[in-house]
Amino acid sequence: MASTPSIIIAAPQTPDSQVLANHIRDKFNAAIRMTAVSAELRGYLDVDCPDILIVDISAKLPEQGIEMVRELRRSHPAIIILPLIPASRRELVKQLLSLDVFLYLYTPIEPAETTIAITRALEHLKSQPKNSTSPQPREDVNFHGMIGSCRTMLRLFDLITRVAEDDDSTVLIRGESGTGKEMVAKAIHAQSSRSGKNFVPVNCAAIPDDLLESELFGYTKGAFTGASSNKIGRIQYADGGTLFLDEIGDMKPTLQAKLLRVLQEKEFEPVGGLKPIPVDTRVLAATHCDLEQLVSEGRFREDLYYRLSVVPLNIPALKDRREDIPLLIDSFVHGITGKRNREPFTFSEAALLALMNFEWRGNVRELENLVQHMSILFGGRQVEFDDLPDKFHHLRELVASIMAEPSTDLAPTGKPAESSEENLAQATNSIENIPWHEGQVDFRELINSFETELIVHAMKLTDGNKKEAARLLNLKRTTLLEKIKKKSLNSLWGE
Repeated sequence: MASTPSIIIAAPQTPDSQVLANHIRDKFNAAIRMTAVSAELRGYLDVDCPDILIVDISAKLPEQGIEMVRELRRSHPAIIILPLIPASRRELVKQLLSLDVFLYLYTPIEPAETTIAITRALEHLKSQPKNSTSPQPREDVNFHGMIGSCRTMLRLFDLITRVAEDDDSTVLIRGESGTGKEMVAKAIHAQSSRSGKNFVPVNCAAIPDDLLESELFGYTKGAFTGASSNKIGRIQYADGGTLFLDEIGDMKPTLQAKLLRVLQEKEFEPVGGLKPIPVDTRVLAATHCDLEQLVSEGRFREDLYYRLSVVPLNIPALKDRREDIPLLIDSFVHGITGKRNREPFTFSEAALLALMNFEWRGNVRELENLVQHMSILFGGRQVEFDDLPDKFHHLRELVASIMAEPSTDLAPTGKPAESSEENLAQATNSIENIPWHEGQVDFRELINSFETELIVHAMKLTDGNKKEAARLLNLKRTTLLEKIKKKSLNSLWGE
């Protein structure tokens, strides 16, 4: 790759595309060329072969856009292709992943996400030998063992990188059980200047209260019965490095006070000790609890809470980043088949849809356990919907409904979407018709009625296509289906 990266943006000429071009040019000192999404694009790439092609596939029907990416991958394998897709069409991500396209941007475009994606693409190009025709930068979805390419995960990766640079500030990592809080802590440590020293994890919930103090702070000889010699605690063992306190919300108040001193004074006293010991340890803490609630209940020190949460990091639950599930499954399958010498296996479309619509209360850990289970039973073949455990079978009707619906970009009626001004005018007229007399306005009933009207109107515009109706309403498809069922609206479309 040349010192000045070459980037082509194939997109309609709009103010947004110009802002995108200016941002990339200013941020990366890149040579930018802009062109339309047309049949001549491939020939244009032959003449002016760029490092990166940013292409707006929403300018075409979904099937045409995906097919265009497939053809470009085949004809120009050395070019990193970065598609632009509407945030409302996240189902396209699965098809892009099947083409080994692991970098993409949602529209409307956010500058921070653009910076992350272009940075990773350029890093990949730098690592490739000259004239390499390597596939798209698959490793860019793996950030220190964490897999993800959705917006929330890209933001998290970026924040981890920035937090790591300040290697003295405390960090509070929040997330449900199984989301990977320790992996985040390890990533912060690995990218910091402390990476050459120890990373010391402690699960506060797994160690009994009467042992946790001596485990953290150590003890001196004779401090208690059985203390026949001095013992170094985890805090001192992490001197110069990082101490990770998992499930900090389970720590008893007396220990919270001692930990606060470590954070404030950079010193501690071992159990039975009389002289403070200086220590240079960065503390990262994690919890799945609502610490604010614990503070209000008097079960967690308010001063320690504020000291810990200098930089808060929130890890999304798996159900909030469903588009990453195919990536995670692919990573787990490769890991299992490689390390355990098992035959590779895949998931059918129906099985994958079920996994992507499951609630995953155990998050990534639960998904990984399922993939391991499937590898034992079905290695060497495709896993079908009926092969999944019983807890997935309640999704059968939903999966069948999704698979039965065609994916179209235009409503069959061809009726253009109403403008925001028209929607506002209609809403204003509806409000003016409300009987604003005392005691005659039922707020909840009005909201429920208006929601029903919106759903019915969206379904009419899309000729009963629930996928497209959900897109118009900016709802998840599953959310729309639940509302239709709850309101008993299925009969309106002959169901």
